[in-house]
Amino acid sequence: MGLTNLKENLQRKFADWLGERQDLEKHIADVTAAYEALVEKRERLDAVEALLESTKVIMKEIAPHWKPDTIRPSRKNAMKLPFKAGEVTRMAFDVMRREARPMGSRVIAELVVAEKGLDTTNRMLVDQVKIAVDASLRSKKGQFVDTDGEGYARSWFIIQGHRPTPSDQ
Repeated sequence: MGLTNLKENLQRKFADWLGERQDLEKHIADVTAAYEALVEKRERLDAVEALLESTKVIMKEIAPHWKPDTIRPSRKNAMKLPFKAGEVTRMAFDVMRREARPMGSRVIAELVVAEKGLDTTNRMLVDQVKIAVDASLRSKKGQFVDTDGEGYARSWFIIQGHRPTPSDQ
């Protein structure tokens, strides 16, 4: 009986050590890859620092009152809208119900931005909200909304008899 227990426990430990070895090898490979990328990342950081300094010099030349410390950092491909998840869709539907007429994505976006209390003259913000509105309405097309026209002339309207609820959105 003792020999069988020893054999079973040793096999279990062997399996544990095999798993630990796999985990360690993977961790070592990840750390090695990160270390190899370190030189490249440092070189890119130096290049970005040079670009920032060059931009400061150029901007001071063409816009003497420009203050670089008033610029907030941004990241590529990061959602930059000041809306919570699903809020653009909900507000777009609210605007469309209230207006009760076919409207283009830009008009809906402008009304959503105004309803949120944001600056409707901020073209970048309105453009980003328009893209979000258009994407959310396209995902609901045929279910709750439909369109008149195509492309830039497209007008969105709520399908009669369909009233999306927050759980549907």
